Amino acid sequence: MKQALVTAALLLAAWLAWHAWQPPVTIQPKATVRAEVPKMKDAGPVLWRIVTKRMVWKQAIASMRDRLYREGFETQLLVKREPVELHAFDDPRGFKTKAAAEKVKAHWRKKKIDAEVVKREITFAVALGRFYLTSYAEQMQARLKTIGKPYTYERRTVTIPAYRFVFEPMEKAEAEKSWKRLQDLGIAEPSMMKESQYQNLFGKKTDS
Repeated sequence: MKQALVTAALLLAAWLAWHAWQPPVTIQPKATVRAEVPKMKDAGPVLWRIVTKRMVWKQAIASMRDRLYREGFETQLLVKREPVELHAFDDPRGFKTKAAAEKVKAHWRKKKIDAEVVKREITFAVALGRFYLTSYAEQMQARLKTIGKPYTYERRTVTIPAYRFVFEPMEKAEAEKSWKRLQDLGIAEPSMMKESQYQNLFGKKTDS
């Protein structure tokens, strides 16, 4: 029994000596994490565009360019291939020879119709008119009905270059001022849209 007590005392003394030799453990306080949200850069004002109506006739394009220039507007010409509705009027007959078609063309010309001979696969035909505007097609139809001769009419969609005049991007107030001036002058049936919308509609697949 005495020996057991001596052994326990020795073990306790050894543990106390080891504990005294070990350096104290310092518990670091938790640091407070502070993160600042970065300030967003100012993207600037929203820009706007003015775009004129679609045109397909070169004569109308030249006339529009001159009118805009005279009024002091600076624009660029946008060209983009688009599907356009075509109204086609023709003589209903087919001709084996070009000479026969030319005679029929001359007859229509006497009636003040701008007829033209066109080549088909193995025959010739006489075209009486091609129109991209419904109002012009209706006028042509009325003229042909007055003449009283047979004709054919076909409406189909063709993909051709379409032209618009566009203004440089500008702030909304300036764009509204230019748009209103165009409206008051009765020019170009202008549309006004955000620059992002313009890029979605016309910024890709343009043709020069």
